[in-house]
Amino acid sequence: MIIIYLETNSIMAIAKGRNEELEDFIYQSSDKIKVVIPSICLMETLVAIEREEKRSQSFSQTIQIEMNEGKRNKELANSDSFVNYLELCLIDYGKLLRDFRKRFLNILEYLKNHGELIEPSIEILETTLNNPVLPGKNQKRDDFILQVILAHAQNNLSISKVFFRENTKDFENTNIQQVLANVGINYFSKVSNLKGWLNKQ
Repeated sequence: MIIIYLETNSIMAIAKGRNEELEDFIYQSSDKIKVVIPSICLMETLVAIEREEKRSQSFSQTIQIEMNEGKRNKELANSDSFVNYLELCLIDYGKLLRDFRKRFLNILEYLKNHGELIEPSIEILETTLNNPVLPGKNQKRDDFILQVILAHAQNNLSISKVFFRENTKDFENTNIQQVLANVGINYFSKVSNLKGWLNKQ
């Protein structure tokens, strides 16, 4: 059994179609791989969804306003074609949102059937507040997620473990990679490298 830790960004990347390689890898993974996610990532995805809905509502309202203006400005050149263009944009945008919601529900269904949630604790939160791994004042949520993963890994030292995270800004830090290695976690930011490592196991 090999544990693969994922976090919020990976869930959203699959839902938004940003990483086809990761999506194919997750959905086609064998029974020897267990996807493990801190439960607090579900709250983060919900916040991301709410932010997405707010942005889409604002965009749709803006397009609707411009359509109404275009319909009023009948004497201006190309006003009809402009309004038609905006109407088509709204239709396509609606399709994008429906596809996003469908893909998001699909990844949730997969995680429900094949994934495992790991829970935080007050002690882990205290560690984030008093002795964070990630530097910076704005890293507390990411550090909390990482601390939950580290605590789980510490209790599963005999199992091979991987942490996949595309955002490499913080994890290029060798000290952080060493912290992961100390509890037996191999870190990857590219699916191709992860696959290569798995093939050697």
